[in-house]
Amino acid sequence: MQDLLIAAATVSGLVTIASDWRGVRRPTFYVAKPLTTLLILGLAWLSLAAWPAYRGWVMAALGFCLAGDVALMFHGTRAFVAGLSSFLVGHLLLIAAFATDLPLGPLRLPPTVLAAAGIFAVAVIGYAGWLLPLAGRLKVPVTLYVAALAAMVLVALLRAALGEGEGAWWVCGGALLFALSDSVLAYRKFVATPWWGQPMTLLTYYAAIGLIAGAH
Repeated sequence: MQDLLIAAATVSGLVTIASDWRGVRRPTFYVAKPLTTLLILGLAWLSLAAWPAYRGWVMAALGFCLAGDVALMFHGTRAFVAGLSSFLVGHLLLIAAFATDLPLGPLRLPPTVLAAAGIFAVAVIGYAGWLLPLAGRLKVPVTLYVAALAAMVLVALLRAALGEGEGAWWVCGGALLFALSDSVLAYRKFVATPWWGQPMTLLTYYAAIGLIAGAH
């Protein structure tokens, strides 16, 4: 059943991308976009059944991602803020999900992990520092969103580094793809709208939530 959901989500995701090629949205876009996330929600329900607490947090997070997907199907500042708010809550719920497996007490992390976390933090600060002056009235909500997104990635990295298994590294990869997707989305919103922007945003986003839903 999981394989069927993965195949269906892949097809639906590709239809979504094709339906919004070069900014021309066809009617299928408004069906396929939320459908893809719904299929990935189904994948999470089946794939994470052995970890009910973790699954609960992930399902709730994906539910808010679905709400964000619907909001971002429309244009305008209100739609963008609604989508931003939904995904912000989704990231906070993912932080809670990833934190469920973290051990209590002092942590000893390999130097490579600390270096990776440092590089990521510098990249986020640099990108945000360049982007935020262009955000205008949305500077504060975008700052909060960037902080939550960065924290989500760092908690996923911490969880993987503490030996939670191969699946945790796939989840960490999903978190990084989520950050990449949002970075491209922000570029499209505040800087420019290249033809590849929407396909890249959607491709990395669906890969991100697919990895998070399908691995533990």
